[in-house]
Amino acid sequence: MTGAQDSFIARISRYGDAPYFVFCDHASNAMPASLNCLGLPSDLLAAHIAWDIGARALSHAVAERLGGVLLECGFSRLIIDVNRDLSSPDLIPVVSDQIPVPGNQMLGDAERARRIAAFHEPYHRMLGEALDDAQEKTPDPFVLSVHSFTDRLMGAADARPWPVGLLWREDEQSARAAIAHLERETDWLIGDNEPYDARVFNYSVDRHVGPRGLAHLTLEVRQDRIADLRGVETVAPVLADAVAFAARERATTGAAS
Repeated sequence: MTGAQDSFIARISRYGDAPYFVFCDHASNAMPASLNCLGLPSDLLAAHIAWDIGARALSHAVAERLGGVLLECGFSRLIIDVNRDLSSPDLIPVVSDQIPVPGNQMLGDAERARRIAAFHEPYHRMLGEALDDAQEKTPDPFVLSVHSFTDRLMGAADARPWPVGLLWREDEQSARAAIAHLERETDWLIGDNEPYDARVFNYSVDRHVGPRGLAHLTLEVRQDRIADLRGVETVAPVLADAVAFAARERATTGAAS
């Protein structure tokens, strides 16, 4: 798979030669015309069920400030979620945040296999190749995975209180450094493996980053903080500085088990 189809699967932007590699699994809500929007209206395709709102713009802003490389997924998580294992029950979600996805209902084995082959596999091939390329340029690039989360899930009694969360499993050291930096520099409540726990799932990092032994962070930002350009411009420098601080700390003290 090459050329235009590759650019739909994932796109790479280079902002400099600094040793940072940023990727965004849920950057887009795009769908090929053949899927007929999975039977969903445009307002739901613009909602958080279809992508991580604000995450693409934030990824670009952070990667530019760090002077690194960014890889962004080019299609909606509703087609197939690239941050899920192939055995995950929500790999191709039939319901997302209590909203049924008609085009994923009663999906046959052949269509499931087609989506894996057409979307999931090539995305992870491109992500793996991009990381290989980054490691050829510098042996130990610092990796950042960027996500965003809705402030309130359907039917939840309370809004989620964290503007930012750091998820971790293998690299607790980098997460602790970033959390400490953000707690010093902001008045934000920082989520420690909140609102999701990377020790339970963080597939793309688990597949590509952990096995390489690379220092890394998984960043979750609440969508109301980055839903527009002004929010992104406010948040991105703070987060980029936290990433750079964590990278310096990791380089100075070495890996922690």
